[in-house]
Amino acid sequence: MDILGRSDKDDMRSGEAKRRELAQLASFFLKQHSAYDMIPVSFRLIVLDTKLLVTKALSALVQNGVESAPMYDSSQACYAGMLTTTDLVNLIQYYYSNFSYTEAIDDLGQIQLENYKELLMKFKERQTNTLCSNPLDTLYEVSRRLLATDYSTLALVDEDTETGNDVIVSVLSIYRILNFMAVNIDDKKKLRQHSLYDLEIGTYGDLVTATMDVSVIDIIRMFVDNNISVVPILDENGVVLNVFAESDIILLAREGLLDELTIPVSEALSLRPDDYPGVHTCAQNDTLFSVLDTIRKTQVQRLIVVDDDIKPVGVVTLSDVLRALII
Repeated sequence: MDILGRSDKDDMRSGEAKRRELAQLASFFLKQHSAYDMIPVSFRLIVLDTKLLVTKALSALVQNGVESAPMYDSSQACYAGMLTTTDLVNLIQYYYSNFSYTEAIDDLGQIQLENYKELLMKFKERQTNTLCSNPLDTLYEVSRRLLATDYSTLALVDEDTETGNDVIVSVLSIYRILNFMAVNIDDKKKLRQHSLYDLEIGTYGDLVTATMDVSVIDIIRMFVDNNISVVPILDENGVVLNVFAESDIILLAREGLLDELTIPVSEALSLRPDDYPGVHTCAQNDTLFSVLDTIRKTQVQRLIVVDDDIKPVGVVTLSDVLRALII
């Protein structure tokens, strides 16, 4: 039995046509620009030699406040992958489950990054992020490559024409691609015509959440077990108060608190700097333009979708937004 009337079907076809039109616009824009266009005139690039001990490399991430950094094999003169915050989270979960903190530090203090891949294999099927692109690849190609994985950043790697060695030029993230598009795409009217609901952007239902009294190590277990990078923090009525993200682990590491992860989330959140972007929410009827504008202004990596009572109903990641804009 056909339970949809003609007008409903026409609306569905119209909505699909509009979504495709927007994706065509965005995809065309991304094809007109290369990854090279995204490289700033002046910037800092942190590259980790694979001879570095894991503890030293993780310290470099912490001290510089970055969530990922490319690794370079100087003996082979080639790019060797990315060290990420997610790797740190998996390390913490593994060692807290199997060893003491002291044993973990002693162990990691003897392992070099070049042997890191073997260690990562203990974390389910987690592997080193070896994703990369050439600086002359189009942003469309880079976007498709990123969306084919669960990574949000890749390295831009060129080849030295004289030696044939790899040269790590920069790193490129989904955030920077979306920011570039939001600022430079000409037809912003179409971005205002579509809501998150229209474009079916986000993950909804069965959200993993926690309260302020849950311990940090329990949150880390949620990250690992559910393959997520953020957990909304709710009050006793189920209203969103805050979020705890993988990036918060970097703050704990900077404060030297990786041996005190039984502290409640409330205490961990108090360590954030005054300029921390905080939690940002949106509604399903918010337009794509407003979501991109929020992402651009706040540099957040995801938005919590809430209902009229500020209770969480879903999460919108940067990958979700980019995926909706790619054909």
